[in-house]
Amino acid sequence: MRQGKVKWYNGKKCFGFITPDTPNENGNTDDVFVHSSSLKAAGIRFLNENDIVEFEEEVRNDKLSATTITLIQRDEESAKRFQERRAERRRAIEDRKQREEKSSRRGFAFWKK
Repeated sequence: MRQGKVKWYNGKKCFGFITPDTPNENGNTDDVFVHSSSLKAAGIRFLNENDIVEFEEEVRNDKLSATTITLIQRDEESAKRFQERRAERRRAIEDRKQREEKSSRRGFAFWKK
């Protein structure tokens, strides 16, 4: 198994790339594609940028793909930024719902005197 850092991973698109630390037996140092199905099989919910992982690879459609993934070390700074962005999105959604609720409550009261 090889080790590498997560270059990026997008949970909405369900894929990302890992930059390996060392070349494989063929001398290839290209980034390795990782799909969400590999994460599900390993019991990993998400990956953050700069997480250190250990993986096995195989060639699919003439490209390297990670098959078995093990999370070695989570990058705490990236995880913290991810949680902050998630909290901001949730607050924005709640604010939007509250604004919509307030505007719907107004109704036709403006013409009553």
